[in-house]
Amino acid sequence: MLFPPRTESGRRSIGRNQSGGGSTVRVTAGAALISLALIAVGEDGFPELRGAYLGQKPPESGAEVFAPGILKPANGFHSSVVFNSAGDTTCWTEMAAGRTTCTTRVDGLWSRPELLPFDPEYGVREPMFAHGDQRIYYLSRRPPAHDPVERERIWYVERTPAGWSTSQPIDDVVTAHPTHWQFSFTAAGDLYFTSEAPGVRGEQDIYVARWREGVFLPPEDIGAQINTDGREFCPFIAPDESYLIFSRSVPEERGRSDLFISFRTTEGMWTEPVNMGDEINSLHNETSPVVTPDGRYLFFLRVSGDVNDVFWVTTEVISELRPGP
Repeated sequence: MLFPPRTESGRRSIGRNQSGGGSTVRVTAGAALISLALIAVGEDGFPELRGAYLGQKPPESGAEVFAPGILKPANGFHSSVVFNSAGDTTCWTEMAAGRTTCTTRVDGLWSRPELLPFDPEYGVREPMFAHGDQRIYYLSRRPPAHDPVERERIWYVERTPAGWSTSQPIDDVVTAHPTHWQFSFTAAGDLYFTSEAPGVRGEQDIYVARWREGVFLPPEDIGAQINTDGREFCPFIAPDESYLIFSRSVPEERGRSDLFISFRTTEGMWTEPVNMGDEINSLHNETSPVVTPDGRYLFFLRVSGDVNDVFWVTTEVISELRPGP
C-alpha cells in the first residue's frame, strides 16, 4: 500500500524517508492541489467514496467522463488516472502545477487526495507503478547532479523496509533521450516511452528500453510500422506486450491527436496501427491511454481548449479491434 492508514482524526499524511537518516517529509491532505466539487462530504471534507474505481458506476456504452464533479482540477489534467496492481491506490497529475495527487482505499473508503512529496521543488508528473509496485517512476524537470540542464527526465523512488527511497534518475541510456509526457512498462519491466532525440523518424517516436538484470539496455526504435514522419507519443504497452495504444498526430485533421492501437503478431511483429474510432476519438485531442491492471477499463484524456477530462471505457473496445485468427 502506498500510504499509511488513517489516523484517529480521520486525516492522514504521506511519509517518506528522504535523507536516510530518519528524517521524514510529510505533506498533509490540505496541501493537495486538486479543486474538488465535494458531493457526499465525509468528516474530513472529502466525498465518501466506496468501492472500486473511486466508487464510480462503470461505463456501459461508449466512453464516459470518470468521476464527474469529483476529480476536476481548476486547470485540467496532465495525466490519465493510474492505479496500482491492487487497485487500491490511484494517482493523477494536475496540468498547470505539474503536481501529482493520490488517494488510497482503506477499509473500503477512499482517502482525501494528497500530494506526492517525492520531488517537492520540481514536482511529480505522470507517475507509473512498475516492478510489482516496488517502484514509482515519474517525470520531473529536476536536473541530475551530472547534468545541469533542466528538462523532462524519468526519475523513480523504490520501496524499502523504511518507506520510499530518495529520488533517483533512471539509467543514463534512457535519459540520453529527451522525452515528454506519458511512458509505461511491461510486466517484465521493459520501458516504452516517447523519444525526441535527434534522428528519430518524426518529431516524436516511440522507443523501448529492455529491462535486464536490474538495468535498462540502450533504447531501440520500435519500428516503421508504428513510427512515422509525424508524431507518435504517450505509449501504453500491455503488460504481456500483446498490444500498444498510443497517440498519433493526424495530418488530415490539422495535427489533432487520436488514439491508435497495434497488436503484436505471433511472429513478434506489430500490426498496422488502426484508429480506435469514434467511440474513443473526437474533435478534440485524445492522449494518455492507460489500461487498469485488472484489464477491465481503458482510461484516457480528452484535451482541447476548455475540454479537459479523464474518460474511461470498457476494454471491449480493444477486443473488438483485435485482428481475427
